[in-house]
Amino acid sequence: MPAAFFAMSWNPEDEQAEQQAARIQTRLMEAPATSILVETSGFLLADLSQPGSASPPIIEIRRTDGQFGGAILGTLFPQNGYLRLTEIRHAAATMLLDRGGGNLYNDYWGSYVAFFHTGDNLAVYTDPVSSIPCFYSADGGVTCFYSNLELCPFLDRSRFSLNRRFISTLMAYDKIQNGETGLNEVKELFGGQRLMARTPDALPETLWDPRDFARDVLEPDPEAGACLLRETVQQVVSAWATSVPAPAVDLSGGLDSSIVLACLAESDAPLPHLAVHHIVESGDPTEAHFARAAAAFLGADLAEIRFTPSRQLPEVTSHPASARPYRHFLSRDFNTQLAEATAGMERTYLTGQGGDHLFHAAETSLGLSDYLRRHGLGPHLISELANSARLSKLSVWRVLRDTLPDMIGKTHTSSLLGAIAARRTPLNTAALDIFDPVYAFPDWARTPGGVPPGKFDQVSGILHMIQVQERLFAEHAREVVNPLMSQPLIELCLRLPVYLLSLAGVSRGLARKAFEGRLPDLVRLRMTKGEATRYFVDQLRLNLSMVRDCLMDGELVAHGIVQRRDVETFLREDQFLTHPAGRMTLVYYAIEAWLRTWKTLRTSM
Repeated sequence: MPAAFFAMSWNPEDEQAEQQAARIQTRLMEAPATSILVETSGFLLADLSQPGSASPPIIEIRRTDGQFGGAILGTLFPQNGYLRLTEIRHAAATMLLDRGGGNLYNDYWGSYVAFFHTGDNLAVYTDPVSSIPCFYSADGGVTCFYSNLELCPFLDRSRFSLNRRFISTLMAYDKIQNGETGLNEVKELFGGQRLMARTPDALPETLWDPRDFARDVLEPDPEAGACLLRETVQQVVSAWATSVPAPAVDLSGGLDSSIVLACLAESDAPLPHLAVHHIVESGDPTEAHFARAAAAFLGADLAEIRFTPSRQLPEVTSHPASARPYRHFLSRDFNTQLAEATAGMERTYLTGQGGDHLFHAAETSLGLSDYLRRHGLGPHLISELANSARLSKLSVWRVLRDTLPDMIGKTHTSSLLGAIAARRTPLNTAALDIFDPVYAFPDWARTPGGVPPGKFDQVSGILHMIQVQERLFAEHAREVVNPLMSQPLIELCLRLPVYLLSLAGVSRGLARKAFEGRLPDLVRLRMTKGEATRYFVDQLRLNLSMVRDCLMDGELVAHGIVQRRDVETFLREDQFLTHPAGRMTLVYYAIEAWLRTWKTLRTSM
């Protein structure tokens, strides 16, 4: 289980708030595996990790007189380094405290939630991809923060009410991140934000905006760019590999996870290096030969685990009482098989998640627009036109037509909206018809802000990248780290133009060049991507009767979010099995399960 926490902040001079904080702390200490990490006037921070860690990941920062100044929960590295920090002292501590933590994003990176005293207030920061979730709610003059609401039964949950608009919007796109949650009284501090905790009705400030880096263009020649990309990927993978116990790689056989394994092989992490490949026994093409080739080339041990779609879905009443529904609820706990594959050793699993977005796996024609925006009729115009045609699989005339709107000053709409529209089914048509991007997305994912169209598509796609992280608490779950979703690599890839990332008109072309000689060409030059579409369709078919009954007579229907007749019609086998977005039914099932959990909680109070 990744770092899980609870914190609260209040004005110690407010007698009512002081009493409420004392009541919450009394209930908190009755929870299992709870240890107080920091307790000072007006602030408390507790470790909720399960099982509790003997040495919780926390850096406490004190002023020169020894007084508490701040605490950083999680994993922290220096800006250009890869050695994990265990303390911050002297001049570095003074600088952080003098700035109220304001230099965190410039001088450090990692996976963290940070708390800093600033006068009579408390500033709370999240890392740019909110690797550790940070939800918050107010309770009698006390502001409570927590990574997992499902680990906080000591909070008064009778106060929480259903945020129907949020839930309805999730039917259209379940990865929205807009600061709201499924509960009206619970908010989320998402990536790169700061909240002043003791300011009544304070709104979060976005301090880390990916468009800032996209506007600060870095355009080295291809050789230098490949070298810089390789060095940065090596930095972040080495940092994580040497800071977690017994790292292993989730090796799909694709380019991104293979790159992570290659960097693990070059790191100081102790041997033997292990890769784990999941073989999905369905109609989807196998990727096992790619994974085997990568592992053999890099000298890593390979464990193969087989999964069949015959597994029953979790009971609809078993979604944890989290702040919002998660599709990860549908994932089974594979610990038994993992333990067998790793000879009983507990490992931390490094994934290749994020590579598609950062290395630019996109068949787009907009690289030419970006080139023209930066270079005008530059010397490489013809070659970039050909590259855009090759990458997008369109004619040069179609590429020129796609470039015209940007040339005449028309604002580009993110391709993310088109991807959402492609998820239309009879069950989310009403949600899509009223879908409001202003409500659903942060500003940086909606408006280009001077960023050219191809790069803006990459920027807005980061929202999807952030939300694919595993955030739901599951008892005895394996620990997962996504090293590619690290600030130094994100910022570099945002600065590199998309036409350089797609070098020579090849998807992820610069990354392929960067790891030439460090991966087998069978994997490095692979242009296909694995998928599990048939697996999910088979899983739905095998659970169809249960899913249909749950949705037809469930909370989504009771709240008028979907219509019973539409469920009955769509979940006929000949409809959802052939529908291009049919597997979204699994997402609807997860949302239904979350609604039932909160209905049960409310009726039992």
